[in-house]
Amino acid sequence: MKIKYLFGLAVIAAMTASCSSNEDLGTAGPGTGTNEAGVGYATFTINLPSVSGTRAADAGGADMNEGTEDEYKVSDATALIFQKYGADEGSYKFVESVILPVTATDWEDDATVGITTKSKKLVAKLTNVDTKNTYGVLVLLNNNITGGGVKIELPTAGQSYNDWNKTVLSPDLTELAKTGEFYMANAPLNDAGKVTTLVTIDKDKIYATEALAKANTSADVYVERGVAKMTVVAPGTKTVMDKANPTVATKSEVTFSNWALDITNKKTYAVHNIDGLSKDFPAIWTTEKRFTGTNNRVYWGKDPNYDNKDLKKNDATGDDLRNKEFNFITATSEINKDFTNSTSTNPVYCLENTFNLTNMYQGQTTRVIFKATYTPKDDKGNSLADKGGTFYTIGNMKTILKEADLEAAVNAAATSTLSGCTVDYKRFKTEEGSHVITLADIKDADGKPLVAGTDYSGKTGTVIVDEINTKLGLKAGRPEEMVGINTYLEGATYYIARVKHFGDALTRWNSGESYGDNNKQYLGRYGMLRNNWYELQVGNVYGPGYPGVPPVDPNQPDDENEKYLSVSVKILSWAKRSQSVDL
Repeated sequence: MKIKYLFGLAVIAAMTASCSSNEDLGTAGPGTGTNEAGVGYATFTINLPSVSGTRAADAGGADMNEGTEDEYKVSDATALIFQKYGADEGSYKFVESVILPVTATDWEDDATVGITTKSKKLVAKLTNVDTKNTYGVLVLLNNNITGGGVKIELPTAGQSYNDWNKTVLSPDLTELAKTGEFYMANAPLNDAGKVTTLVTIDKDKIYATEALAKANTSADVYVERGVAKMTVVAPGTKTVMDKANPTVATKSEVTFSNWALDITNKKTYAVHNIDGLSKDFPAIWTTEKRFTGTNNRVYWGKDPNYDNKDLKKNDATGDDLRNKEFNFITATSEINKDFTNSTSTNPVYCLENTFNLTNMYQGQTTRVIFKATYTPKDDKGNSLADKGGTFYTIGNMKTILKEADLEAAVNAAATSTLSGCTVDYKRFKTEEGSHVITLADIKDADGKPLVAGTDYSGKTGTVIVDEINTKLGLKAGRPEEMVGINTYLEGATYYIARVKHFGDALTRWNSGESYGDNNKQYLGRYGMLRNNWYELQVGNVYGPGYPGVPPVDPNQPDDENEKYLSVSVKILSWAKRSQSVDL
């Protein structure tokens, strides 16, 4: 698969410099032309991505793409000031928030890769600072909600940065990705293996007067969007390839109509969280180059369910937990996103979804579901489906059957088990999906459905049904375990492609390999990271997919040996990663 990471970073410069006056904050009183006690000034320059910027390949495996104008507009900005209390930034404590006047219309071009426009200087008045301490700044863009309120709650007085950013949030996604008002916050940057998010404002870079602040410059702050972006290239109609001979085309065709993003996160953090990643994988920010890219931006992070092992449980407890953490598609009617010819339009936005190797399993990984119409044909081009396009398969057998073929096979299994019985095919003919034989499907010689405990020629109804299913190779159970009669109603079929982050280029996997604890080889192979644009493109198709919503198997790792579709994914300034996938 090919994934595009749309990684439009914004940069904020807190303007400072040396000054000709040695005046400390608080040395002058009201009306003197200088500041009052506890008051200082800083100038911030906000840098944003735009559609006119330079595109380039990124060292972290992504292309740079600025996205659309609506994805980098700024309507409001809030600077959060934290005071240093310890060696690590997590111990910095919140001092105050300052509203920055971002209504200015004059923006200047910036040729830096991934950063294409920047604002004029914006002066902020700080009321709770001094020249004796060091401060860090974090900027939130587009955090205000039209009509009142905020998207992400601000820290409380004295709260540490670490405590605030460890708070698990369930924000309104429509607000975080609102057209023209995308929520953004500081991006963590890697400096020689040390990753920091707060931008330091040294005590000599807070000025006693507004004039001094306007005249000087301080540090840059990179800002990134709080959501990930997904687009899919319109596949159109594909000729099905022979799975046994992948370069040989068959006469069958598949036409794609819709798609949807499935298994998306419900929870997130306020700011890109990298806490503890270097503890789990010491080399992540030093020797493993894929985790750092243009402008030292960081290409991996933690979400609130990053390492929750209970998400792999394949029981009711696990189902309940996964439903609390993720959004799941439960009906084929929800697969309703149209394809477009342009990859920059009709996107789906979502919260980031990352995980460690222990959790790189199918029950947690975001995936694309494709809806398509499959037209099966034999070698001479004759249709293998009934009128209307419906066809069937039984169990794990790949042979495509018409209605008459299905009935012959099932009748043979049923009558050899219970002489004189008949089969009710109504469910199989009218309901898409996978079905096992039930008591209601088999009727005795009198035309009545079998009863579980009733004896029929020495066998109970339950035993008879079990034997019929066994003869057909069918198995009841949880959705991921069930093997049934597959009804492709009017030819409708569904494919999946799990979204890769680094993908095959940087985290190559070979059939039969286990992830184990090999972070060097596999960490980040799958996942979705904030401010990344993932673009998916369908390659080859090798057969019909699922007859209904594809099941989720929480016990299976993301890589499977059996597949029916190939996809390429490319990750973009947004960082953009593209993927191609075979189905």
